[in-house]
Amino acid sequence: MDTDLNPRYKLTNERLNAVTKEKLDLAQDFIRCYIPSRQGLTKLGILRSGRILQSDYAEWLAAELLGLRLASNAVQKGYDATDKNGCTYQIKSRIVKAPNLRTSFDFKNIDEKFDYLLGLFFSSTFDLLGIVRVPYKVVGELGNQTRNRFSFRWNNRIAKDPRIDKLFWQDQKVK
Repeated sequence: MDTDLNPRYKLTNERLNAVTKEKLDLAQDFIRCYIPSRQGLTKLGILRSGRILQSDYAEWLAAELLGLRLASNAVQKGYDATDKNGCTYQIKSRIVKAPNLRTSFDFKNIDEKFDYLLGLFFSSTFDLLGIVRVPYKVVGELGNQTRNRFSFRWNNRIAKDPRIDKLFWQDQKVK
């Protein structure tokens, strides 16, 4: 152990109290489960980019359910998948309590054109609550640009727009 370190920054048994050690042991157990799970999800083709599970899972699930072909580059600019007609899809997801609640699908750059936004709504346990398909033109018309990003705000008014297709929808209301 390096003796030049300030003693107050050294990890000693005294400093590693029972509560901290218990949390550390529990965290390590979860990590031991998490790493093989990530490896298995990568082998299945679900995790493709090293990003968070939510993004890769949404892209994979949309492709599986809708018969889309994922872009060969997992971090393709502008779109994530294409259909058999060559239409491009930007796939975004949000974890929500219910799909009728307000949320936002954000873009770094809306100038990277795609044909459709697919918005997937997940529960906190990744159950699929809804999928919407929004034409690029509608995303541009109904969204707004801030200094750092473009936001397509999902709310009750936008949900009623006839140009938006609800491909899958669970009508659950949060009280």
